[in-house]
Amino acid sequence: MQQLNLISGKTKEEIAIDFIRQYEPPEGYFFGDSGGKDSTALRGLIIESGVKYKGYYSATGIDPPEVVQFIKKYHQETIIKRPYLTMPKKYPEWKGTRSFFEMLQIKGFPMRFARWCCDDLKKNPTRNIPLNHRLLGLRTEESSMRRLRKDNPEKFKKWMIYKPIFHWLEWEIWDYIENNNLPYCSLYDEGFDRIGCVVCPFLCHGENNPKLVMHMERWPKIYFAFEKAMKKLFDNYLCHVNPRSGAVNFRRETDFDEFLQNWYLGK
Repeated sequence: MQQLNLISGKTKEEIAIDFIRQYEPPEGYFFGDSGGKDSTALRGLIIESGVKYKGYYSATGIDPPEVVQFIKKYHQETIIKRPYLTMPKKYPEWKGTRSFFEMLQIKGFPMRFARWCCDDLKKNPTRNIPLNHRLLGLRTEESSMRRLRKDNPEKFKKWMIYKPIFHWLEWEIWDYIENNNLPYCSLYDEGFDRIGCVVCPFLCHGENNPKLVMHMERWPKIYFAFEKAMKKLFDNYLCHVNPRSGAVNFRRETDFDEFLQNWYLGK
């Protein structure tokens, strides 16, 4: 049960609904639907609010299949967008719809602090959607970087970003989902606390990382495809030149297994 705000005398749910209604644009909102618990709760609030909106999901190609199936079954109005590779004008032949594994050959392997995959797989597919008022299920509790973000609403480039559940805690998300009997992705019941990309540099740090092991055991075919793509990258390039930045990453390892293990260790 959500507690009342002492100033307004309203619950967080009521405050969020009022907020969504307050800023509703004539053309309707863009709603970023990830299929996770936060998006599920936010979608419920949007529907309760009765505002106009269109939901969009960026299918990265390395998402848990269960998430894609959940969205198709329970969020049927959500529009699924595919990855689109954007490159400088001098590389026009590389531009277009491509898989993560193809992009790996062009851009090199992603790292924790150099994640081209977030831009090309998640952000770019919906960048040109002509709905500039965007509802996102971001929460400060999730990371230190998100705690540094501005409060609502937030101007970012050509968009206005709205975060109705910005200050919600995880238990409040689940409380809202359960109280409203909202369907959610089954992976949460299997011990997965976050259900982003199956292959992600943020899973890679230290040996015997339980989250990485959990992902590899659950989705071995995706990791098989990833390691096959990494082997191709390793074999084809003594060094990798990033076409966007011009940076050169020299290959120091002489053995592929060492190279791959270092990536998994976050080195």
